[in-house]
Amino acid sequence: MIVCLCFNVSDSLVRRRAAEGASLRQVIAETGAGTACRCCVAALAKVHAGGAATAPACARARAAPRRDAA
Repeated sequence: MIVCLCFNVSDSLVRRRAAEGASLRQVIAETGAGTACRCCVAALAKVHAGGAATAPACARARAAPRRDAA
């Protein structure tokens, strides 16, 4: 499951890096996850700690407002 839509970071990558001993800060620095819109930071922390993956609502994934709206 993708937990960071901005950088296309999967839960399996986060889990693998955690199992290798990488801190959450290291995973974020390496992948960029959680640095753009920050919607997934809580989900990243949960997955890094061994919890279930969830797909957070991403601010960048939402439909942009129409430019021609009056």
